[in-house]
Amino acid sequence: MRGNHMNDTTKITIGIIIGASIIAGGLYLGLKEGLSGMATHQKTITSSKQNITSTSSNTITSQPTVTTPPSSTLTPTPTPEEISWTKTDIIKALSKKTNIPEDKIKFSIGEKIEKKDKVLIKGGVSREGEMGGADFMGVIDKDGVKITYVGQGVPSCSEVDPYGYPLSWADYCINESGQTIRRK
Repeated sequence: MRGNHMNDTTKITIGIIIGASIIAGGLYLGLKEGLSGMATHQKTITSSKQNITSTSSNTITSQPTVTTPPSSTLTPTPTPEEISWTKTDIIKALSKKTNIPEDKIKFSIGEKIEKKDKVLIKGGVSREGEMGGADFMGVIDKDGVKITYVGQGVPSCSEVDPYGYPLSWADYCINESGQTIRRK
C-alpha cells in the first residue's frame, strides 16, 4: 500500500510540474505574441481584428511579417519598407474625404490588414458630438494615408477594387454604369 501511495504522490508531483510548465510556456508565448503585436509609442493593437481607437497623436508603425518557405538553403528575403502614420495623418485624410473639420473628426479603426507594401484599414467616422456616422476604408502606403471610401451604403467599384480590400469589407460595388455588382 505504501508503495502505491508514494507512486501516486510521485505521479501527482510530476503532473503538477508538467502542468506548470505548460502554463508557463503558454504565458510566455502569449506575452511574446502580444508584445510583438503592439505598435510603438504605447498604441494598443489587439490581435485578430486589431482594433485601434484614436486617443493620441503618437506614431503608429506597422511592419508586416515576412515568412519564408522551408528549404534546404535559405536566401535572405528583402524586408518590406516600414510604413508609419500618425493619428493626425488619418484625421487629415478623413477630413479631406468627409469635409468635416479636422478638430471635429471622431474615428476608430476596427480592422487592419497588413500587406507587403501597404496597410488596409476599415473603421468608423463621425462628427464629434453627433450620433451616427459612417464606415470608412483607407490604404496606407509609402505615400501616406488615403481614405478611399466613406459612407453607409454600397461603395463605387473605383473606391474599393484598386486597393484590394477583402470581400468581407465590401462584397458589392457600383460600377461605372451605375449597376450594383458582386465583387470578385
